Amino acid sequence: MTKEYNVNDFLAENVKQERLTKEIKITGFKQPFVIQSVTSEEFDKMQKQATRKLINPKTYQEVSKTDDSKFADLLIEKAVVVPNLHDEKLQKNWGCIAEPAKLLRKMISKAGEYGDLLEEIQKISGFEADKLGDFVEQAKN
Repeated sequence: MTKEYNVNDFLAENVKQERLTKEIKITGFKQPFVIQSVTSEEFDKMQKQATRKLINPKTYQEVSKTDDSKFADLLIEKAVVVPNLHDEKLQKNWGCIAEPAKLLRKMISKAGEYGDLLEEIQKISGFEADKLGDFVEQAKN
């Protein structure tokens, strides 16, 4: 038996969608970094940006290949709100002009902390820590 529903409950103006934020303490910085959740539309756009079409030389079939590193960079670039990775003064100071993802990697020197930041972004965006890797793997096939 199907429960009746009111279509109005599903209209955009009646749905509360919040972008979540979270503070992350990174060693050596006086203030915490602030990350935000990523929407499904943003996720799709980043996935497309990180995916390219190739022709398999053996089968001449077109295949899609997702660059995991580029996808992670795009995800972090979109989700980190403090500090502003697009700030000119910050980029100049760290020597990473117009490269926000590279700037963040330079700022966070410990690989584990960089990975932890990515994991927290995944969590507040609704992914279980290991599910995003699975999703990227599925997108490759």
